[in-house]
Amino acid sequence: MSQYIPPTMASAADQKVALLDHIIVLVPHAELKDPPKALTDNFNITNGGRHADGKTENKLIVFKDGSYIEIISFIDDLPENRADHWWGSKPYGIIDWAFTNGIDYNSNYEALISRLADVQGDSSGAYSYAPPRTGGRIRPDGVKLEWAVTFPTNKEGNDTETKRPSNLPFYCHDITPRENRVNGETEHPCGAVGIREVLALVDDPQTEFFAGLIRAAVNSVNTEGNGGGIQVGTPHGAPSVISFVAPTSDAEKNEASLHKFVLKELKFDYGSNNVSGGIKFSYPFQD
Repeated sequence: MSQYIPPTMASAADQKVALLDHIIVLVPHAELKDPPKALTDNFNITNGGRHADGKTENKLIVFKDGSYIEIISFIDDLPENRADHWWGSKPYGIIDWAFTNGIDYNSNYEALISRLADVQGDSSGAYSYAPPRTGGRIRPDGVKLEWAVTFPTNKEGNDTETKRPSNLPFYCHDITPRENRVNGETEHPCGAVGIREVLALVDDPQTEFFAGLIRAAVNSVNTEGNGGGIQVGTPHGAPSVISFVAPTSDAEKNEASLHKFVLKELKFDYGSNNVSGGIKFSYPFQD
């Protein structure tokens, strides 16, 4: 289990590269309640619970490196549950990504907006972060979980409203102990022990700009030699990387042109197991 660090024990001096906390996959409610064989044959899935707003519930795939995949649904797929929700307009698929660190969430927020301003050249840059907001859920065993989340923002040109950009991750900081939120079976039939790589489909002209923003957001200056992936950590110390892939098919070119940045696929760490290539994790889930 990871060690819980109360906010009062951390300071700005503790700033290091951010840790990949979890990846969020939105699915229909029926698919959450009865996951497909592509998931159940490869992973042990832990029941999560309903969120405090009563609109969503989730299940988790937890890894030994401390990261996890959150499979989430709007309850009964009701339109009113999507209304005014930060993921309400999202299509099914890998929709978001979260990081964490050992800094309390208010100090982390101040550091985030400073780094984003620096990389954009001034404090009025189009990309920033909103102040932290608290949330939580109740586990099926009745344990109450509380956290603070810090979401990215985007407002460009003559935009009249602030948007939630997909090309920047959000932050999740625990108020209750992290091991209460991130718990479950970490042994999986496929042998995966962690998330080794997050692949994002990027509209080519935007690649370098997005890479600079993400490096600032996760406080990483390190890149992998081939492909320039951004190196990050995980809660139990194993490395992970954010990589950018260019569209190849006409469908991917259209997708990249429309959305500019799409979380497309995960690759896993199999530890010392000799696994060639491993399984493909993307949505729709594939056997």
